[in-house]
Amino acid sequence: MPLIYDFMPVSLADYPGTVACTVFLPGCNFRCPYCHNGPLVTQSPKGNVPESVLFEYLERRKSLIDGVCITGGEPTLWSDLRDFIARLKEKGLKVKLDTNGSRPDVLKELLDGGLVDYIAVDIKAPQKDYSLFTSSEEHVAGVIKSVELIKNSSVDYEFRTTVHEKILSIEDLEAIGRWLSGAKRYVLQGYRFSEGVLDVEFCGEKPCDLLFLEKAKENLQAHFGEVIIRN
Repeated sequence: MPLIYDFMPVSLADYPGTVACTVFLPGCNFRCPYCHNGPLVTQSPKGNVPESVLFEYLERRKSLIDGVCITGGEPTLWSDLRDFIARLKEKGLKVKLDTNGSRPDVLKELLDGGLVDYIAVDIKAPQKDYSLFTSSEEHVAGVIKSVELIKNSSVDYEFRTTVHEKILSIEDLEAIGRWLSGAKRYVLQGYRFSEGVLDVEFCGEKPCDLLFLEKAKENLQAHFGEVIIRN
């Protein structure tokens, strides 16, 4: 089973419309400078929390917790992820998966098995500019495949982009909009500094400007069912 790095007992923000427990799995195949979960990416993939502790907690709080958000790191790197999610579903819990989209075969298996209720895919940049986040062309090809897989599925989903003005311009975001055009939901997440940021020197402590996000939203509206700012 996955090695659980940690879990947040209750979250009202990580799974839209759902009171959730958020589970963090360590390890990632991307290196995003603004990542706020740096220790999950840079440390060896070992867990701090026995799986039994999580499931005991979920049993105790079953009257409060409606779903589980699985995040990281990159959860799809874990070979036992399917079985882990199946156990959550057996308990009647809804499951949201956060992913960078680099492993479409894993996503297809979960979708085909009816094991996920909501998928959030982090879109880092226009297709041509992914080199800041990964050096693997296979990873980028995987993201492109995952986008189409999820757009054509029946599962609820969102595509989302962390916006840092040193990394993405308005034109870059418009290029992402053209790529994802027709998707039901796109989320603009303004960069915010935290102690866990992977590359503090590059990203700095200044948050993304709200006016920048609002301009991007206005320019992107035509491509999506809805565009949301989370700042």
